Amino acid sequence: MKKFIIVAFCTYITGALFAQDITGSWAGKLDIQSTKLSIVFHIGKNDTIYETKMDSPDQGAFGLSTSKTVFSGNQLEISATGMGISYTGIFQGDSIKGIFRQGGLQLPLVLKPAKKTALSRPQEPKPPFPYLTKEVTFPNEVDGNLLTGTLTIPDTMGIFPAVILIAGSGPHDRDESILGHKPFLVMADHLTRNGFAVLRYDKRGVARSSGDYVNATTEDFASDVTVAFNFLKSQVYVDKKRIALIGHSEGGIIAPMVAANDKTVGAIVLMAGTGVEGSELLKQQNTDLMKMGQISQDTIDQVIATLETIYIDLKEWRGTVDEQKELSNKFGILWESMPVSFRGTNGREHYINGNMGAMLSPWYRFFISLNPSEYLEKVECPVFAANGEKDIQVEARQNLQAMEESLERGGNRNYTIKSYPGLNHLFQECETGSVREYGEIEQTISPQFLSDMTSWLKNIFSEK
Repeated sequence: MKKFIIVAFCTYITGALFAQDITGSWAGKLDIQSTKLSIVFHIGKNDTIYETKMDSPDQGAFGLSTSKTVFSGNQLEISATGMGISYTGIFQGDSIKGIFRQGGLQLPLVLKPAKKTALSRPQEPKPPFPYLTKEVTFPNEVDGNLLTGTLTIPDTMGIFPAVILIAGSGPHDRDESILGHKPFLVMADHLTRNGFAVLRYDKRGVARSSGDYVNATTEDFASDVTVAFNFLKSQVYVDKKRIALIGHSEGGIIAPMVAANDKTVGAIVLMAGTGVEGSELLKQQNTDLMKMGQISQDTIDQVIATLETIYIDLKEWRGTVDEQKELSNKFGILWESMPVSFRGTNGREHYINGNMGAMLSPWYRFFISLNPSEYLEKVECPVFAANGEKDIQVEARQNLQAMEESLERGGNRNYTIKSYPGLNHLFQECETGSVREYGEIEQTISPQFLSDMTSWLKNIFSEK
């Protein structure tokens, strides 16, 4: 699970005519804690207005709106006030040289004409489809945002069981696009061909959905799922008693949150869902990443001990001056204990300010205290919880065991827990489980998992 700062967006460039031709695709890499994150701007022209989209392919971020982009003379300025993002760059020959800013981070970003690479994604379905596809919108009247998505229906002659696909953390579109993969498109196609109506939608503030993404918490995203569930129940092609929620990663927390409060949910599928408190999950995640980076156990222990003290402060956060000083000091200690290879190239102060800004976000502070067991113990519908044994973002054994214990405590015996050897966080067949590997793998999602999940859903709903 990850919720990093980089997002994608669509914006309009206004200004005087200029000699340089800035249309086309421009790519560069941000260096953050020794991790390279690709950024791609796609700039086109519509009459006198320039339209730009930005991708962060390594994080699956596509299609988010910004508040302002201006190109004047040879200077490009982009801002996304809702995300706290800005970029300023100078057009020089075949490059745009500038600075990317968010929170306390100031990162050099040089853009050059992007090379087009054809990615092989053999599972991605292509039209024409043997089912009905509808663009749909539905409002969250409480929060005031409008959600937009795709509803696929086997045909117009029946009433069908249905599912809602719930994306993981990050600014995901309806396909949960990541590194050239579209897992939810593949899942929706597979399930619809097997007789299910499927609803998938852009998260609030992403692509065609409106709303405030940057200040939203897991609880807010659960509110959107509730709205989606009620919308699906209103569709004439849908069997209201046979609707399942399928959540991936953070979506695997959201599904139990919704099902615990609405007993009409027919079933839930938890793909790499979590069973432990957010702070425990993040400590394990950091541990696994450092182990993969061959960091010594003594260093890992020191980093995790410091993180524990930071999480305690964040859970009790009131925002006083003394608390800010104390937290800054602890991030300084974290910097000192952090392996050099994990610090990045931006110096101690940038590391402190950037990480403080990220961890003080509403989402992060809510997530570290979020305990899935509180909801899993209240879930009464059938549950299928699955994880890949090579998942380094949500460790399989820790979380599957915790989920099973929570369901048992709540008296729910109608569940299936399954661990898949060789699968990663995206349920791809993989070698190492590394995040860097996701985009290199042609497979989008394991056919075995798709088959198991579909068979389980059919069996569950055949009893209703």
